[in-house]
Amino acid sequence: MDSLQPSFFSSSAFKQLRVAIVGGGIGGLSAAVALRRAGHVVEIFERRTSDVEVSSFLACAANGSKWLREWEVDISMMKPFIAQKYVIRDWETGHILKQFELDDYEATWGSMHYIFHRKDLHKGLLHAATSEEGKGTPCKFFINYSCESVDYEAGVITFTNGRTVTADLIVGADGIRSVVRDQIGITPNARPAAQTCYRGYVRAEEIKHLGLASRKYESVVQVWGGTPGKNGRSNYYKTVMSPCSGGDVVAIYCFMPAELTNHHREEFKFEEVPVEEVLQGNYSDLDPDCASLIKHCVDRMPWRLYVHQPYEYWHKGKACILGDAAHPMPIMWEKPHQAQGACQAIEDAAALGIIFSNKYNFTNSVEAGVSFYEKIRKYRATRVQQASIRGGENTDERIGFARLPPHDMALAVTMGKLTANEINFYNMQNHIAAEVGSRLSLGTKHVPSRL
Repeated sequence: MDSLQPSFFSSSAFKQLRVAIVGGGIGGLSAAVALRRAGHVVEIFERRTSDVEVSSFLACAANGSKWLREWEVDISMMKPFIAQKYVIRDWETGHILKQFELDDYEATWGSMHYIFHRKDLHKGLLHAATSEEGKGTPCKFFINYSCESVDYEAGVITFTNGRTVTADLIVGADGIRSVVRDQIGITPNARPAAQTCYRGYVRAEEIKHLGLASRKYESVVQVWGGTPGKNGRSNYYKTVMSPCSGGDVVAIYCFMPAELTNHHREEFKFEEVPVEEVLQGNYSDLDPDCASLIKHCVDRMPWRLYVHQPYEYWHKGKACILGDAAHPMPIMWEKPHQAQGACQAIEDAAALGIIFSNKYNFTNSVEAGVSFYEKIRKYRATRVQQASIRGGENTDERIGFARLPPHDMALAVTMGKLTANEINFYNMQNHIAAEVGSRLSLGTKHVPSRL
C-alpha cells in the first residue's frame, strides 16, 4: 500500500466482502466471528470433521478474553475455569515454592483470565460463528474440504474434492502445515525443540477417589519444576496441570527432553501411549501425588514441539495468514512458556475485523487491507513468538500472570523483556486508528509504532 486517502476513514463506501477461511480451528473460527460481526459473508472450510480440536487446555488471558466479550460470544457455554491462583511446586516433594494470587486480575486488566478445554472453546466459537443468534450473517461451516491450491490474485481456492471457491478475501488459518502459507510463497524455517510434551487429563471425581482433593488440583493452576540441575534434571522437565470444563476435568502437560521420545512429527494426533512412556527419565523422581494423577490420566498423547523462525511476510494479493499459520509458537497454544498462542490468534482475528469494518474503507481495497493487517500484527505477534522461544530456556523470560512490582517492571522494560503490562494494556483499536492517521499525514508507507 503506497498511500491512504482521507476516504479510508469513511464508512459511506463500506462493501460487504465474501470471505473464505481455510481452517476451522480456534484462529479460523475467531476470524469468522470477527468478520461476521464486521458485516461480511463468511465461509469456513475445514479438512477434518467438525470435531477438529484435541483434548487439552489453553489459557485465554485478558488480551484474548476481551475480544470474546466484544464479539458477544457466550463464554458461559464454554464452561471456563477462572484462574484465581497459580502455584509452583517442587518437583520431588510437591512443596509450594511460589504462588501468585489472581483474584484482582479482572480489576487490573479489565477482563478475566480463563482456562478453557480446547473442545469447549472450539464449540463456543463455532456456535458464535454459525448461529442465527447475534449480529451479522451466520457463517457457513464446511467439512472435508482440504485446500489444494490458492490463486491469491484472483481470490480462488481449489480443494482436493474438486470444488473451487471464489472470495474477496482469503484467510489462511490452517495451522503449522498451512497450504495457504505455502501457496503465497513462504517456506518455513523450523527446527525440533529440545523439549517435548505428553498431554492427557484426569476427571475431578477421579482426583477425589484417589484422596488427593486436599491438594486442590481441581481448583488452581499448578506447575512442578523445582531447581534445574538437581539430580541431573534439566529445565526441560516440567509438569503443568489446570482445571477446565468448569472444573470437571484437570488437564495435564508433561514436558521432558526431546531425546526421550520417538515421535518426530509436529502435530496433535497420535495413538495413545502407555503411562510408562510418560513417566520415564527423571519423572521417576516426581512428587508421588502428581505421579499418581498422571498414572490415572486418560487420552495420553505425545506432542512433538518445534521452534519456528518468524516469516518474512504474511500476505500476498487477496490472501493472508493468521494464528499458527503465521506465527507458530514453540509450544503453540499453551503454558508454560508465555501462554499466548491462542490469544495472539484471537488478536489476529480482531485486527481483521477492525480493519475491514465500516470504520475504514479497506473493504474497497482488500490488498491494502491485508498489507495493513500484517503491519499491525507482525511486530507484536513476532515479539511474543520470540519471547516464547526464550521462555522455553529461561523461566525469567516468562511474563507470568500478575503485574510486576515497579522495580521489576522497570528492569524488565530496560532489558526488552515481554511483560504482562505490554500484553494486557494493549489497545488495538487505538493502534489501528493511530497508524491510519500517521499514514494519512505522511502519505507514504509508515512502519507501525511498537504498541
